[in-house]
Amino acid sequence: MERANFQLAVDAALVLKSGSVDQAVVKGLNKIGLPGLTRDVITASEFRRDFDIEFTTTGKLGRITYSGNMLTGDTAGQDVLKQYLKKNEKFNDARVYIDYDNFLAPDLANDPNAVWQVSKHSPGEADKNGIFSLSGEMTCGGLFAMFVKHLTGDGIAFVAVGNKITDADAGFALAGFAAGQTLIVEGSAGNNGQYLIKTVAAGEITLDSAVKVVVDGAVGTEITLHGGTL
Repeated sequence: MERANFQLAVDAALVLKSGSVDQAVVKGLNKIGLPGLTRDVITASEFRRDFDIEFTTTGKLGRITYSGNMLTGDTAGQDVLKQYLKKNEKFNDARVYIDYDNFLAPDLANDPNAVWQVSKHSPGEADKNGIFSLSGEMTCGGLFAMFVKHLTGDGIAFVAVGNKITDADAGFALAGFAAGQTLIVEGSAGNNGQYLIKTVAAGEITLDSAVKVVVDGAVGTEITLHGGTL
């Protein structure tokens, strides 16, 4: 019987300013917690009923947590997180990698105003022979998605008419892209960003024009696509 794969955390990372020249992995971390999804519960009680009834109501996004060892001189990582907290800064260009390929990021296709904020960045204590610890939290101010479908190739093109992406190798369906996924485009001349997939065929993805549209772009440049959902 086929067994599901366990998700090992050995290659996890918190990456800030993803895709920019200032992209950096936060150093010193050895624990990362992913945000969960919960709903509040209300209880209905009445006379002559032995068991109360519960109903779920409003949903809630959990927090991203991180912890590890405090470092001095991690100017592109730990120091940036501290500055985000001090300035109460909102950002949407960070990613939480669960391994080298798959990552969590704000879902800007479904929630253009989604941001993350650092709500805690606290050094801990250490004994004489120890290392000072660090722990922190980031709030999810909007929807996020886990991107676990990926494709890189130089046969990918963009077609403005019909708002489509094509693949000369017809690998979209095999890679796992599907309708309803948020799609991140990287490496293109004018089409980088997040889109919402409307339909998928082997060699063609049609995008939701109400979210974002592409401009024409020919094959020849290596393009990377990431697909994900909440």
